[in-house]
Amino acid sequence: MSAAPSELLRFLVDRYDILRRKLTHHLGSIELAEDVLHDTYVKLSTRAPAAPVHSPQSFLLRTAINLAIDRIRSDRLLLSSEEVDELLVPDQNAADPADAAGARIDLETLARVMDQLPPLRRQLLFASRVEGVPQKELARRYAISLRRVEREIHTAHEFCVAQMRNKTKKSGG
Repeated sequence: MSAAPSELLRFLVDRYDILRRKLTHHLGSIELAEDVLHDTYVKLSTRAPAAPVHSPQSFLLRTAINLAIDRIRSDRLLLSSEEVDELLVPDQNAADPADAAGARIDLETLARVMDQLPPLRRQLLFASRVEGVPQKELARRYAISLRRVEREIHTAHEFCVAQMRNKTKKSGG
């Protein structure tokens, strides 16, 4: 069963608090989470998804995270690179408010680094580490072997870590 645009909007409104909490955890900022949820609502109000949506919560979170990345990019924030692993695999503890600005900056740097990855590698890394899609599901979804999924995600992760470390060295951090 797939969700229609009006059902997605209703889902967003009905589960706003849950979505905001999850986004706050991922983004490290309640203000950013609220802003991108609003942007997500506006976007869905004016434009229907290109394909049927089978998992409304995953779709809305992915859309909001992508909008957060776009928003951060437009703010032109500079990033440090020490928390690549934490961004790729979100911490299970709530973000400390003092760390929120740093996390936002790190997210922007990571987004720029991930833009350098080949599309398949970037999609697999994002789906696996941010959306939590199981690797077996990714292998099925992309019609590739589980071993290739594992290899692509590992290669993407190592690339991101190396690039973030290089950026830290260059910035004197």
